[in-house]
Amino acid sequence: MKVIKPICLSLFIASFVFGQRAEQPHADTYPKNDFINPLEIKNLLAGNFGELRSNHFHSGLDIKTQQREGLKVFAVGDGYISRINISPTGYGNAIYIDHPNGYTTVYAHLQQFEGAIKEYVRRKQYEQQQFKVELYPEPHEFKIAKGDLIALSGNSGGSGGPHLHFEIRHTQTEEPINPFYFGFDIPDSRKPNILGTYVYPINGRVNQMNQRISVANGGTIKASGAIGFGLKAYDKQDGADNNNGVHEIEVLVNDEPIYNYKASRFSFDETRAINSVCDYSDLMRNNSWVYQAFVKEGNPLRIFSNLKNNGILNIEEGKTYAVKIIAKDYANNASTVNFTVIGEAAPENISSPTFKNPMYWNKENHFQSEGIEIFFPKGIFYEDFDLAYKKEGKKHHVGNWNIPVHQYYTLMMQPTEDIPAAHLEKAVIIRQYQKKGAWKKSYEKTELKNGKLMAEVREFGIFSIEIDYTKPTITPLNIKDHSQFTRANSKINFTISDSQSGIKEYHAYIDGKWVLAEYDQKIKRLSIDLNAEGIEIGEHQLELNVKDEKNNTSTYNATFKKVS
Repeated sequence: MKVIKPICLSLFIASFVFGQRAEQPHADTYPKNDFINPLEIKNLLAGNFGELRSNHFHSGLDIKTQQREGLKVFAVGDGYISRINISPTGYGNAIYIDHPNGYTTVYAHLQQFEGAIKEYVRRKQYEQQQFKVELYPEPHEFKIAKGDLIALSGNSGGSGGPHLHFEIRHTQTEEPINPFYFGFDIPDSRKPNILGTYVYPINGRVNQMNQRISVANGGTIKASGAIGFGLKAYDKQDGADNNNGVHEIEVLVNDEPIYNYKASRFSFDETRAINSVCDYSDLMRNNSWVYQAFVKEGNPLRIFSNLKNNGILNIEEGKTYAVKIIAKDYANNASTVNFTVIGEAAPENISSPTFKNPMYWNKENHFQSEGIEIFFPKGIFYEDFDLAYKKEGKKHHVGNWNIPVHQYYTLMMQPTEDIPAAHLEKAVIIRQYQKKGAWKKSYEKTELKNGKLMAEVREFGIFSIEIDYTKPTITPLNIKDHSQFTRANSKINFTISDSQSGIKEYHAYIDGKWVLAEYDQKIKRLSIDLNAEGIEIGEHQLELNVKDEKNNTSTYNATFKKVS
């Protein structure tokens, strides 16, 4: 094993024109023998590529690390470190390596970096006086050979438990690609598990009803107009019982393919369109993941093929349709559901919907009412719909939170008269909504602009204004005045939180000098390692400042002693 020696990623976002679906490269076109495994242990997966996640497709493999941190992580191929990211959320501690074959590998949720990388990161954090940094070393700074030790595995960032998140991206476009295509073979003899099959009335009826209907394997339903299909399915690899995503879904009608979905490759600009692939309303109401096997007009994803009428079946009265839905994993294990659709006459009383506030997926949209203005850019919706709106007192009910939004829209609100002008800088727009039957509240990042409050928002809900006078909370866990610390017990720990606009920044000082405080947002833990900071034996003064988005600041001071 080698230890690396000290040595930009240019960002290119792939563009996509709505309605145009470029053909994806075939799995066989990717190199199969260029990369080795990033860990020394057997690969068992906690999550696979393309798995359905909240607002995104999973962009890599979650490799189990035996429920512990600190396993050695190795570079899978020659190259150079092009990016290093340290964040209390998301990927946590992450390394990006560019390889000469045109691909980039990503290693995330790391516990710590190795040797010279660790020293480089720490130096940059001190230069910026920030824990959270995003760094782009020059290609000559960290040259890497296949098999070099680069880090230890961990649980940093938004990780839900110790594991290594591993990705392969196309370097030029930064598009993540299924690592299975590169020879990362996981033993898999188990078929996908199909838990439910559904028929959707898109512009028609199913069993005379205008709602999703469940259909059993071998069953028969009656339908009229335009319908689509859905599938609830998971896959499991050998050696693990995690419910992972399926690799491919195919729909055939009378043996003719009308829809194919394959978890192969996507861009980060597209990934939120998972909310158009899944039954988003069912997800919000019941936390249930159902693949909708038809494509809405505004869905930008390029993971579909063999589309006939976007997977939507137009039913003719008196005709019979044999429907087959196949779910496959990458190992080509397959499960199949078959059922019959019998065409019937459409009910006579069906009328076309009329829109009061029409929103179009392929146009810019504007909405204005008393006290509120909204601008929706082109392409942020997946289909046309009627924007529901009502005003109740000081609250604005905007849209249906069971309708997904792809990108940010601009919402501007007129402050109510009871908010003094001098306090507008403390005003924050809040959004209330329901998920799984429970009421939730989120605080949107809010600016004051030309006397109005403005926020960039990606969901619908009930919007109102609060004033944030509340300072963040600092809770010392193992320190008070005159606490003592040793080399063996060298970490000072706090929890920090904010009940409204959210934490903006935090800074710690010992004897008036800035020191690095590491933050794990998921557990609200802030830690200062006295050994790492080189704090000598003797008495010292600690100061911790925490500021929220509305500049309310809390300060904690204590005298402590380093005794060994």
